[in-house]
Amino acid sequence: MTPTPPYVELHCHSAYSFLDGVSLPDELARGASELGHAALALTDHNSVAGSMELAQVAADYGVRAIHGAEIDVAGGRHLTLLVRDERGWRNLCRIITHAHAHTRDGPARRALGEPSVALETVLEHAEGLVCLTGCAERSVIGRSVTGAASSGRPTVARSGEDRPLATARRLREAFGADGLRVELQRPYARGDRARNRAMAALARRLGVACVATGDVHAHTRSRVELQDAFVALRNHTSLDASEPLRRGNSSHVMATPQAMVRRFAEHPEAVRETLLLAERLTFDLTHDLGYRYPGAEDTAAQRKLAELCGARLRERYASSAALHEAQARLTQELNVIDKLGLAGFFLLHHEMLELSREVAREVRGPDSVRALLAPGRGRGSSVSSLVCYLIGLSHIDPIANKLTLGRFLHEDLRGLPDIDLDFPRDIREVLIPRVHERFGSDHAALVAAFPTFRARGAIRELGKVLGLPPGEIERAARGAERYGGAEHGTGLGGQRQAAGAGGGGGEGSSRAGAAPRSERWRWLERLVEEAHGLPRHLSQHSGGMIIATRPLIDCCPVVPAAMAGRQMLQWDKDSCADAGLLKIDLLGLGMLSAVERCVELIARHRTHPVDLSRIPYDDEQTFKAIRQ
Repeated sequence: MTPTPPYVELHCHSAYSFLDGVSLPDELARGASELGHAALALTDHNSVAGSMELAQVAADYGVRAIHGAEIDVAGGRHLTLLVRDERGWRNLCRIITHAHAHTRDGPARRALGEPSVALETVLEHAEGLVCLTGCAERSVIGRSVTGAASSGRPTVARSGEDRPLATARRLREAFGADGLRVELQRPYARGDRARNRAMAALARRLGVACVATGDVHAHTRSRVELQDAFVALRNHTSLDASEPLRRGNSSHVMATPQAMVRRFAEHPEAVRETLLLAERLTFDLTHDLGYRYPGAEDTAAQRKLAELCGARLRERYASSAALHEAQARLTQELNVIDKLGLAGFFLLHHEMLELSREVAREVRGPDSVRALLAPGRGRGSSVSSLVCYLIGLSHIDPIANKLTLGRFLHEDLRGLPDIDLDFPRDIREVLIPRVHERFGSDHAALVAAFPTFRARGAIRELGKVLGLPPGEIERAARGAERYGGAEHGTGLGGQRQAAGAGGGGGEGSSRAGAAPRSERWRWLERLVEEAHGLPRHLSQHSGGMIIATRPLIDCCPVVPAAMAGRQMLQWDKDSCADAGLLKIDLLGLGMLSAVERCVELIARHRTHPVDLSRIPYDDEQTFKAIRQ
């Protein structure tokens, strides 16, 4: 039998700790496996954006995923929270939601504030969580051992400086002795051994255990330079000027379990505690989320959908020769929907479309010639569904156009069918806040998106960090491949040679200055390639919206978006799909806006408004105009 690794990493940051971590969850899981780890906890800054990604890939590498986050507490201190069970996941999501709630409070919502949460909020949501006291330099109880570096004894300062000790006691009261661990780290900084001895003494005084962590920020040593550059970028300064802020060594790179045992040779009990604690952190994000989409719990949903479609069928095919064929097709589709349990899914989309009709009437006005137009249109494979046609999600008759159902809906379908709804932009802008109002801010949110580093943006940002001339950075960026990266090439080779040859005056214009400048460009090329594909920041999806019966903040943290009246999850569309969350795409289509303007222009010059729904699909003049 393979021996159990002697250490589990319980404090690790991915690239979703934006401009701090420099490895994707997949890279961390693969690195942990190669180094011999059996489990890995992801604890990004005030975020679980990468948690589902880790949960999906960890098992492929033989690594068990543990979930948590490093939380900023008001006052500039940190603590680390790890999820023990489903209740703990809900509480962690609520804590992170509170931490971000005020980040868009300013007059210019686009100016993002720093997330933080009151300690009282953490204490109120302690159930199901294990609390570690935080990283070496900014631990929530760090000041309680002031002076330990010089004396080697836990020294509590007088007057106001005893607050961290009081904080430690409050944490113990809320989490219990079984749910609180004093976190020891060894970043090989001055005084860290003495600090750990003092923290261990404090743990004994509190009657709690110590646990060792590595505060990992990279899965491989080759990313250390990029992490240094990210520190400078995050602090809006150059690499040279950021030296006091950087780590100065590679202790934040993931190490083997055996290496971590040697690192904490003075505290073997803290190393053993990583194994004991990991055994108790059993929450599995791939199975224990407990989400259900609206309508899934409605036992009458199938009957309601059948009645709605039956009434519409009689209206649309009453005098049609295709009535018998349509009835048979409807029976087939309803049977598939019943077997998949998706009746509530289609009813929810119908409700969404009815809401859009209300919004369209308000936006267009009561006498608008646009009133004949549908408020939105479905597209893609959903137009092959008769059910979608009957409830208004599609405007294409699948019977008349002989469209087959299988691509959109079949009995072996995994997940949810994909329905895209397109709206004119003015209707969509009002519709999204109205959805928040209809379902409640606790039950509706937009999906996140994560813009990633690409060649041009990375050259501009990292070139500035390296102190390269702005004009040459811009020329290099414009000459780079638009989507260049490690596999496409950055396009910096020619620029680097030109820079090394001088020709621009100043540094590098002479033969003696060429080499250092050329080395900086080679350095930039390496950094750009390493950064390629890493998430840059959190943004919002163009229109994907998640609807839930239970509060969404029990499933995933919800944070304010840049636009007023909108909020978003911390998961992107892929993580939402992996979680089984119902995503409805409310997309703005500029062409629909253009069509609506055309209808208004035609109405100015014609007696009768044009009804686009009455233009036949085989109209010769229409296709002649398109060909021309």
